[in-house]
Amino acid sequence: MRHYVKIKTVQELLERIEEPGARILCGGTDLVVKMRSGAIDPQVLLDISDTENLRGIEEKDDRVTIGAATTVTEIIADPVIAGKLPLLETVLRTLGSTQIRNRATLGGNLVNASPAADSAIPLLLYQAEVNISGVRGDRVIGIEDFLVSPGKTALTSDEFVRSVSIPLSQIAFKPFFHKVGRRKAMIIAIASLGALVSMKDAKIDEIRLAVGSVAPRPIRLRELESELTGKAVTQSLIEEAKGAATNAVSPIDDVRASADYRREVIGELVARVLRNAVQG
Repeated sequence: MRHYVKIKTVQELLERIEEPGARILCGGTDLVVKMRSGAIDPQVLLDISDTENLRGIEEKDDRVTIGAATTVTEIIADPVIAGKLPLLETVLRTLGSTQIRNRATLGGNLVNASPAADSAIPLLLYQAEVNISGVRGDRVIGIEDFLVSPGKTALTSDEFVRSVSIPLSQIAFKPFFHKVGRRKAMIIAIASLGALVSMKDAKIDEIRLAVGSVAPRPIRLRELESELTGKAVTQSLIEEAKGAATNAVSPIDDVRASADYRREVIGELVARVLRNAVQG
């Protein structure tokens, strides 16, 4: 028989997380689907949707901290997110339906560790850190190291995500995000790309590029970023960047799209980012 426990405090969660067959439940938009399909069969569900200190958004010391159990809808509605992390708001608005956004949480979306996870794109670009708590203590890990492979994160069995912390940059970035799917609404991305670009004296002062659904996990295109930094955006540079982007990703063929199509999409989206950067 499956047991359901409403967790009130972090201490209670720490005391129960090591129980045999225990799994954390929050929004349930991913977990319940896996349970219904038979992919997982947890014996104890630890509901943290109302757990003290795991919800809310706080700005302090030039960082924004988002509790792991904060819903996507709450994040979108927060004025600090809209004003200082606009790409995060933009991307989260594309996540599922209104009903899903009302239930889904930032922590849950990350722990699910899908290669197509929308939230991972802006978090990679904003250089977020994941605050982890566990039986053996707390630790902080960068988002790039947290996401390991499909369905796998850096969490151990006795740990959970407490919050996500994002530094606030003083650079005036121009944001970009686009994902391609097989339908217009509620899509799982065939390929997606997000970018933050800062121009100075008609040259790329800083550029950050992150892609989803084209590797075992969402990734930054750091080598391409380095190649583009300090250069003027010309047609020649755009063509070079398209080629480099297609070679930088390692997609697979599946029922939704071929690997070659995914590479082509990423190349075209990088080109669009660069053309967009020099437009007024």
